[in-house]
Amino acid sequence: MNYAWLHGWKYRAVERHHHRLVKQLSGHTPLNVVFMAIDLSLWRYQQLYELMAADERFFPTIVLSPCPLREDPDADAESLRRFFNERGIPYVDYHHGQPPVDIRRQLNPHIMFYAQPYEHLLCDEHDCRRFYDLLVCYMPYGFWSSTGKVSYDLHFHNQAWRLYYSTQAHLEEARHVATNHGRNVRVVGYANADEYLRADHPSPWKTIADGRRRKRIIWAPHFSIKQTTGFVPRSNFLWMADLMVQLAKEYSNEIQVAFKPHPALLTLLYEHEEWGRERADEYYQQWQTMENTQLETGQFVDLFMTSDAMVHDSGSFAVEYHYSRRPVMFMSKDMGSIVSTLSDFGKQAYGLHYVGQNEIDVRRFITEVVLQGNDPMLPQREQFFNDYLLPPGGKSVAQNMLDDIVASLSLQP
Repeated sequence: MNYAWLHGWKYRAVERHHHRLVKQLSGHTPLNVVFMAIDLSLWRYQQLYELMAADERFFPTIVLSPCPLREDPDADAESLRRFFNERGIPYVDYHHGQPPVDIRRQLNPHIMFYAQPYEHLLCDEHDCRRFYDLLVCYMPYGFWSSTGKVSYDLHFHNQAWRLYYSTQAHLEEARHVATNHGRNVRVVGYANADEYLRADHPSPWKTIADGRRRKRIIWAPHFSIKQTTGFVPRSNFLWMADLMVQLAKEYSNEIQVAFKPHPALLTLLYEHEEWGRERADEYYQQWQTMENTQLETGQFVDLFMTSDAMVHDSGSFAVEYHYSRRPVMFMSKDMGSIVSTLSDFGKQAYGLHYVGQNEIDVRRFITEVVLQGNDPMLPQREQFFNDYLLPPGGKSVAQNMLDDIVASLSLQP
């Protein structure tokens, strides 16, 4: 059977349904908007929610729906509760072991925003497959630098009403890769751009006993310690784990290190034959307790913007850290395999990294680039920032999204 043809027909049918629904909703207010919040580190809709909450044309609701595949969904929900409670923002709560809220019956949504484009990620009642008949929207939680089906051509990508992408380069990738040729894509700027471009960033770095400021380095390892379907294995954590602790101790008078692991890493370490739960928990605890180190598992914008450098092997951070315009090293023993998966845009972003393959490279980066300030890539990073990282139209990303929805649904001012 020609599945490509079958999927294309299905996607076209959903697109035609969306056209009819838009006509039905044209000028209708208030519109019920549901934001699915699954994990604090993936929450990208705060500014859009605030704009809609202040706009009588919309009635936005946040629904807590942590991923049941994660190690501790209850902890994910609790971090979200704290975040929204601190800001006085109401939400529909998640209750472990109890039936999830019936979104369609209780909230009657017209528009739904998801945090990730994957089917079977949430509980069945909240899975995106149940809501493609509504105006489903998505803004990537990360800054995609790769190309291919996983990034641009999943069922979700082709059946969502709107995909709000970061740059024109991402739109061109969608046109080339997606079955629907990116007809549902709009360019609004990167999800976290509004946060990065704030004038002030409070420092999350802990104060060391002697009160002396050190160079602040982030270590952000990826989760793919084993081959994972759909991903090129990129993580260097297993060989770098002891090294990074050693370097933090060795340069304790000169640097401060924040351990910023991918949220999925801990779960995979629990399952790893050489690690397991006890060793992994002890390792994470060590980063919390050493004098010049800390563990960071939540929001990271302020961490990035108040740092001096980063060492990582993450896909999204390869672009995102460039908002800081500070030096960054990408760890890879096989950079060719990584580059082979990248879009042209991604190749530009990765090309602004110092590349590390071993301990010698990491030490040289710390001593020569971070401590001595020998950073020849700074001018190129500044140019990349101006060319790609500023939202289009001189507006905020959230305002660009809101303007698109208002225009698409012919809503009155």
